[in-house]
Amino acid sequence: MKLPRRFWIHFVVIVVACLPAAVALAAALHSRRIEGGDYVPVSEVAQYYGLGRNASDDRDIARYRELELQSERRDVTLNGVQHWLSAPIYSSQGKLWISSTDVLKALDPVLRQGRAAKPLAVRTIVLDPGHGGNDRGTHGQTGIEKTLTLDLAKRVKDQLDARGFQVYLTRATDRFVPLENRTDFAEQKKADIFVSIHLNSGGNAEGIETFCLPPANAVSTAATFRGWQATRDRTSDTCNRNDEQNVWLAHCVQKSLLQATGANDRGVRRAHFVVIRDTVCPAILVEAGFLTNSGEERKLLNAEHRDRLAKAIAEGVLSYKAGAQKQ
Repeated sequence: MKLPRRFWIHFVVIVVACLPAAVALAAALHSRRIEGGDYVPVSEVAQYYGLGRNASDDRDIARYRELELQSERRDVTLNGVQHWLSAPIYSSQGKLWISSTDVLKALDPVLRQGRAAKPLAVRTIVLDPGHGGNDRGTHGQTGIEKTLTLDLAKRVKDQLDARGFQVYLTRATDRFVPLENRTDFAEQKKADIFVSIHLNSGGNAEGIETFCLPPANAVSTAATFRGWQATRDRTSDTCNRNDEQNVWLAHCVQKSLLQATGANDRGVRRAHFVVIRDTVCPAILVEAGFLTNSGEERKLLNAEHRDRLAKAIAEGVLSYKAGAQKQ
């Protein structure tokens, strides 16, 4: 997406306040105001994070260590995992530009490996098996989402119990639980993280994707763009207080699932799902495969595969904890 010749630019300074104090004092990214949004040169971002030199000769593609991206696209590869941004990468004046919101809310938490200004407790986990009761969720030829998500959540619980976490399920049987009750349950249990487990639908589509909340006033992955204007789903939600932890948790779980299964990477995505929108702790929603794809359904019906998924989710939680407790 090329910028027009006419555009209004002024300079602002974005201070990376979410970094540890000693680093934040020395770190300020200079962004330009372009058509109502703040953008930073990708080369400057790469230099700041020490990602090395751009290995691409194509002016519309950048390949750095831990970061690959392309102009006009909203998906980037970040530390080996696809991440969806809140705005497309722009090309202008021989440079690629990335939204400063995406630098702070998508790239930074991953490139810092989840390190917070102060260590975060990660002891109590609420797992949320999707659907239940009269809400069957999606289905394949024989597999039913509500049944498989409950089985998978119980397997994840066993993995996390063995690692010393306090783990609760929003439902332990085949019963209907309203969405708001699931988020209330997490608050009642004083959860440190919330993981909702689902299975996907979409014809022959395949792969695994993990959702977290869009940053405050940013759009979801499903938003479409016309020029610089996106379909309007911008809002500020309860869980935005955990923006950085949300994306780090989603990254860790998505990466672990991909490594364990070799599945197609559909990325860390953003959505305003109720269970991740209204939860007071860091929260993600995992879509662990497509029941509508016959090949993936066969895998999901296999207990050994569900064990593999469960272990991967637990390992992702451990990776999240390791970063969240560093300073």
